[in-house]
Order: sequence, then structure tokens, then C-alpha cells
Amino acid sequence: MVTDISVSQHSDIPIYRQIVTQLTLMIEMGHLRDGERLPGSRLLADNLGINRNTVAHAYSELRQRGLVEARGRNGMVVTGGERARSASAVRDRAREVLGSATRECLDLGLAPAEIQELVTRFVAGEGDGSPEVSFVECNADRAAYFAAELSRHVGIRVRPLVLGEFDPAEERPDLVLTTFFHLAEVRGLLRRPATDVIAIVVAPHVQTLLQIAQVPKNRTVGLWYSTEDQAASIRDSLTQAGVTTTEVLTGTADEDLRGVDLVVVPSEMPGLRERLEGRVRVIEFGNVLDAASIRMVSDVVRDLRVSAPRRARTP
Repeated sequence: MVTDISVSQHSDIPIYRQIVTQLTLMIEMGHLRDGERLPGSRLLADNLGINRNTVAHAYSELRQRGLVEARGRNGMVVTGGERARSASAVRDRAREVLGSATRECLDLGLAPAEIQELVTRFVAGEGDGSPEVSFVECNADRAAYFAAELSRHVGIRVRPLVLGEFDPAEERPDLVLTTFFHLAEVRGLLRRPATDVIAIVVAPHVQTLLQIAQVPKNRTVGLWYSTEDQAASIRDSLTQAGVTTTEVLTGTADEDLRGVDLVVVPSEMPGLRERLEGRVRVIEFGNVLDAASIRMVSDVVRDLRVSAPRRARTP
């Protein structure tokens, strides 16, 4: 039966979580019963063509949920089947209750997205087991901006962290979010058995792309960003739009702007625009969270709410 497990390397969902979800479903449906032995991590990893540590991570998650136990030479054995099926029945009843409430909300004229946001905010306010989530970036303004955006979309507080300004040994979040640009570095700092590290997509706002497309190709564009990495990323976006004459600025004084036709600044630092306006044309490079990334984060947070131990509320 466990041989029915399959994983996708191209999914936004981490592979270990795909395994956890499928095995949990098999246990809840009674396809795997108490006392049955799961295949060894090496065997399952070989069958799926993945790293053994990924399977070990999945088994560790199942053990934390109380669904399996490690029994020496017998390996990993299912132990929480009856309890899981009871919990599944409770969730089925909960779905009925939510279904009735959702239909009533729709009759009141609320859109599906509004209902989802209301439910998320209600759970965030009423529950006492909300997971701890952090967003990591290399710039304080970007970290604060996107953490606030994620908090608004997901319905729980997302704490901003700035690379180089926190002690990784003291951080114990359940979920860490970052951009693909910093994924490897952040995983090296914060990846632990109990912590998911996931990259989200941050894309240029369509209005930003429209403004860039209108920049004459013979103009010199200045870039004012607090880190070289961010400036390089924006330079790449301009190059793709056909703008090849760019200059990374180190200041905003008149001598820094000499020969520059317009300046691109990050939208999350509005004070920069005010300092430059009247002296040079300014384009604010706005970014938005990818919709698929928001859905993925919402799904992972929902899974963490179900699986994480309940935490005591602090006043």
C-alpha cells in the first residue's frame, strides 16, 4: 500500500510534506492500520528517487503527530490509526458546519475571498496554537514590507528578520519564508527538523513594468538600493526590458545624479522619492507577492495549525 506514494519534484509543496500528507490520509482511511510497519527510510527513498533524509524528515513529522512510533529493529510502526480516524470524523463534521456557514455568507453577498479572509482572521484571533512564521530578507525595509503583506494575506503575524542582524541559534520559528534569491543562505542558517524553509515569488508590479517599458533606450538610469544584490536584480529586470545603460548610485546629492536621466528606487522606501523629486524623474520599483505563493503559504500555515502542539496563550 505504501508503494502507492508518489511525489512531484515540481510542486510548490516540499517533498517531505507530500509524503506526510499521503501517509496521513492512508492511516485516516484505514489503509494503514495500527501495528503495520512502514518501509525503511532508505527503501522508500530509493523507490521515490529522493534523498533518504527527506523520508526521515517525513517520518519525524508523523511521529510528532502521534501517528507512528520507532520500535527498534521493527522500524517505524503505525500506532495512531484509531485516533486519526476519530479526528478525521471530527473534521468531516467540521466541514459540514463550515459548509453551512459558507453558504449563508454567500447568500449575504460576500465573495469567496472575503469569506476565506474572515475565517482565517477568526482562527488567528481565537486559536492558541498559531505557528510562528518569519520572513527573511537582506534589507530591513523590504523585510518589514513583505512581512506585513504576508501577515495581511495569511491572517497571522509574520515577523521580519534581516540577514546579518539576528542570531540563528536563537530563532525557532515553525516556518521561515524568504525569496528564491536568498533561499540557500537562509536554509543554511535556519533549516532544522521542526522548521520549514520555503521560498516565495516576489514579482515586479505591472505598473512598474509599464513604466520601465516606456523608458527610452538611450537614457541613463540610476539605481538607488541599499544592497548591491538588490541593485543587481533590478538591473537584470531593466536589461530584459531593453534598458542597458544603468548606473548604481551611492548617494542622492546633485553630483551623484549628474548625467542620470531618471532614478529607480524601491517602493518600500517612500522617503527616497521625496528627496529626489524636482531634481530628476523617479520610478518606484514596486513588487507584489505572487498569488500562487500566497496560496502555498496559506496551505502550509493551515497544515501547521493542525499538526503543531497547542501553545498556551500569553496575555
